[in-house]
Amino acid sequence: MNIVLRRVFATTVLLGGIALALWCVFGAPHDWTGGQRLLRLALGVTAMGLITASTWLMFPGTRGKDEEHPAAGHDIPPAPGPLDV
Repeated sequence: MNIVLRRVFATTVLLGGIALALWCVFGAPHDWTGGQRLLRLALGVTAMGLITASTWLMFPGTRGKDEEHPAAGHDIPPAPGPLDV
């Protein structure tokens, strides 16, 4: 997937998650009682899931690519840090 398209989609998901969270906090669900309170909880969890998913879309992990290099026979030593003397 193209990185620009991925970030546009991530921004859209993020704004949708924020809008749903704001509606759950400040909107109509305060009148809900009984079983509808569980629906409000599910909507809040869904909003947090959308915000988390947008970060995964915005900044994709490269953990799998990093693990392939040592297995390919290229032993790359780690870069020296500020405490290595």
